[in-house]
Amino acid sequence: MAYTVKQVAAMSGVSVRTLHFYDETGLLKPAYHGANGYRFYEEPQLLALQQILFYRELGFELKHIRRVLGRADFQKVAALQSHREILEEKLARTRRLIETVDTTINHLEGRTDMTGEEMFAGFSVAAGDDRFGEHITLGGEPTDCKVSAQDTGGALCIFEFTGRHGWPKHSHHEQDEWLYVVDGEVECHVGDRKYHLRAGESVFVPRKAAHVWASVGDGPSRILNAYQPAGRLEQFFHEVGAYTDPPLHEVLSVEEMKRLFDAHGMRLLGPPLGWEE
Repeated sequence: MAYTVKQVAAMSGVSVRTLHFYDETGLLKPAYHGANGYRFYEEPQLLALQQILFYRELGFELKHIRRVLGRADFQKVAALQSHREILEEKLARTRRLIETVDTTINHLEGRTDMTGEEMFAGFSVAAGDDRFGEHITLGGEPTDCKVSAQDTGGALCIFEFTGRHGWPKHSHHEQDEWLYVVDGEVECHVGDRKYHLRAGESVFVPRKAAHVWASVGDGPSRILNAYQPAGRLEQFFHEVGAYTDPPLHEVLSVEEMKRLFDAHGMRLLGPPLGWEE
């Protein structure tokens, strides 16, 4: 069955103008055009639009959605299963927050007593979890937000990285960074100084200082990264996390990567440790 653009807009909640824009940019082409020039959509296009809306809900930018959906190995069922897992995690978090709200209302209305810990029960982040249940992966390795800029009014954000890799050489225009090794070993260069950090050790990186770090040793490292102020690091991790297969460095040119870093308050200065200059 074919649907007109107005019918699709009514069903999906996406405006006719937006559907025209999706067509013009190649994100979602109609199945065909009628003799009168009208756009018509069939089931494959409706399923593609559903995927677009799912990815938009998860915070993906349109250019990344276009790359994902355009991949030859894109699998609809696998994508839907992934969406379901993320939505279930968000639902569980929402339920915890609702429970905290209900408990607070009962406390304020005098029906029950509430402890200090209960007031913030919905805001705790469990081991291996992300502040918003999003589980960003960078190069296939998890980078979980533990404290968000939303929690601190932009003053601070903290991430937990777990993996065997690291970051390219870069600097932050307006942010100080603190790196703390929870598990494993990390090689870190700050300016001309080199550090070999083990569990329990940390290093402070002042803003504008060139630095690069990587996990070393036999196993993965677990690292806490704190950024002050938060800046646009969360948005940066979301954007980079959209590149999974192929990875970021295979999709973007060096100049494109420099622009990406610059747009998020950083300057890309060189490759990761161990890579050829």
